[in-house]
Amino acid sequence: MFLRNIGSVLTQKRVPRFASYTLGCLGVICFSLVLIGGYYFSPTAPSEEIVTITIAPGNSTTKIAKHLATNNLIRSPLAFKIAVRYRGIGTQLRAGTYQLSRDMSLTRILDELKKGQIEYQTFTVPEGITAKAIAELWESSGYGTAETFVAAMQSTELRQKYVPEGVTAEGYLFPDTYKFAKGSTAETIVQIMLAEAEKRWDETLAKEAKALGFTRHQIITLASIIQREAGSESEIPRIASVFHNRLKHNWRLQADPTVLYALGDPKRLLTRADLKVVSPYNTYLHKGLPPGPIGNPGMASILGALRPEETSFYYFVAIDEGQHHFSKTLAEHNRIIRQVKRRKASSNR
Repeated sequence: MFLRNIGSVLTQKRVPRFASYTLGCLGVICFSLVLIGGYYFSPTAPSEEIVTITIAPGNSTTKIAKHLATNNLIRSPLAFKIAVRYRGIGTQLRAGTYQLSRDMSLTRILDELKKGQIEYQTFTVPEGITAKAIAELWESSGYGTAETFVAAMQSTELRQKYVPEGVTAEGYLFPDTYKFAKGSTAETIVQIMLAEAEKRWDETLAKEAKALGFTRHQIITLASIIQREAGSESEIPRIASVFHNRLKHNWRLQADPTVLYALGDPKRLLTRADLKVVSPYNTYLHKGLPPGPIGNPGMASILGALRPEETSFYYFVAIDEGQHHFSKTLAEHNRIIRQVKRRKASSNR
């Protein structure tokens, strides 16, 4: 009985002592964590020097963390990722170009990335130009190399999603002015352009094409030829009528732009020898439409291919800047060509 009482007393004394020890350890651990957290969340330097960084669209939290650490804006990529997860803002970090400084805490940097300081750029693609020319324009605009743009256009994933099976992106890069975050990749822009072309080709246009007996690919191909031939938008429906009339009678289209495309689009007038170039795109040699578009047509040309003017014209020739003369017979066509040549000859004297 005496021994039991002594054990009880000792146990009662040990419990408070153990509890105190445990609490003390927890306190030390918590204090240490606060110190460690404070260190990793603190600014990397007292410098107010501005550091410009660009977060590209689609960048993961890990990639953003490494980018910030490389620029000495945060102390630890792991601490950044933990903070992002704790705050639940992984999907809220916005792409863009940011002006940050090394005296900013990790928390403040997160606030800036969440708020967003997106710097936009624009990319204007003229109607009718080829995919190759768009890639060159991308490079000359200073957004990246033509090679990366071409690689993006050849992406199997994008082509399977946005263009008909077995064709290239040529004709499906919708010409427009695009606004995008600075630092966006060529693949992002190509996807935006392909998606815009798909959006424009709605159910109404699909039904109109089917009623004419054409596929989307055939209409885009025809529209690309019309786009290159038309001197003005007002002429598009009439030029479309000439090609539709020729197709109905199984005539060769004899469209100069298709030969230029086959030759790689040289910046010169065609010669008689050029008209004999062996290529499926040479519509002087082959009947019907070429295998694919020769450029990227705008909406007016696409609508022209679907809604041609009803005429009896089978020929046209340029008579002035942006103007053509349309003929029903070859005799009339040749007569107008002779007149145009005489006029040019007299003006060059």
